[in-house]
Amino acid sequence: MGQSPTRSDFRYLPVRPRDIQWGLHVCGAGHSVIPPGGTYPPAGHPELYDFSWQKGRSLPEYQIVYITAGEGVFETGVTGLKQIVAGTVLLLFPGVWHRYRPEKSVGWEEFWVGFNGEQVDRLVLNRFLSPDQPVLRCGLHESILSPFHVLMDRLRAAPAGFPHLIAANALEILAAIIAATPEEAHQLILQGPRDVTALTDRVVSDGLRVIWSGSHLQLTVASLAKMLHITSRSLERRFQEALGRTVREEILRCRLDRVKRLLIDTDLSVSEIVSASGFSSPDAMTRAVQKAEGATPLKLRKQLRAERAGSQRDRAT
Repeated sequence: MGQSPTRSDFRYLPVRPRDIQWGLHVCGAGHSVIPPGGTYPPAGHPELYDFSWQKGRSLPEYQIVYITAGEGVFETGVTGLKQIVAGTVLLLFPGVWHRYRPEKSVGWEEFWVGFNGEQVDRLVLNRFLSPDQPVLRCGLHESILSPFHVLMDRLRAAPAGFPHLIAANALEILAAIIAATPEEAHQLILQGPRDVTALTDRVVSDGLRVIWSGSHLQLTVASLAKMLHITSRSLERRFQEALGRTVREEILRCRLDRVKRLLIDTDLSVSEIVSASGFSSPDAMTRAVQKAEGATPLKLRKQLRAERAGSQRDRAT
């Protein structure tokens, strides 16, 4: 008997201003069955979303990947290499490099949905989700699977008002995942990164979480202070006392880190990276990159990729 074929069904959506105003919008979703020996990821994805194991990728949005059969591996800079089994949820965060694939001899089945919006940013701010805990072993639950099936059916049928309906499905999936996550994983999410929890100032800790989890947003000192229910002046003073740098300096550090990731890991244009990293314009991003790195974004891309290629050659020899 021959090998079973790969089965993959996915859709990507244009994002309209009205969808963004809703507070949560779905960018795409899909379902794939990868047989043993099957090619991964399946062909046909747009360049922004496609990736290889060698390069990995960073996304300008959040994604949930639910593995419902089989096994494989997952890796980010925070987690290192993790073994993945059926019943595992992978949480992908904007600007966080990652890669994953099924075990060649086993394959796997996955459901996934990509989304963005203020509602999700608030969940991260309030520690329901954390980029430092992207692997959740929830188990197999109909409460997670069912809204995935409804979402996919709505994507295929595209009934009136379906962008808001599938946004509700995505939020239901998130809620079901949080409900199914073991309590010990919740505690890890609440603790967060060591350099943040080590701070005695809770306002600064929360501010860092917002900045680094929402680096694609056009954050300002005033908007951050409003989110944290504090005056801009007090926020600046507390950042200086705790970190020795201003809020603006921290926001810029985060944006530049995201720009470098997108330059080296994707083929996005400068204008696309601008919108994905929170800069107000291509000129603003170019000036910041030149001041910090001594090169334009495109020259920096060449430099970073040459450095990575050299490092890979060194490891191979």
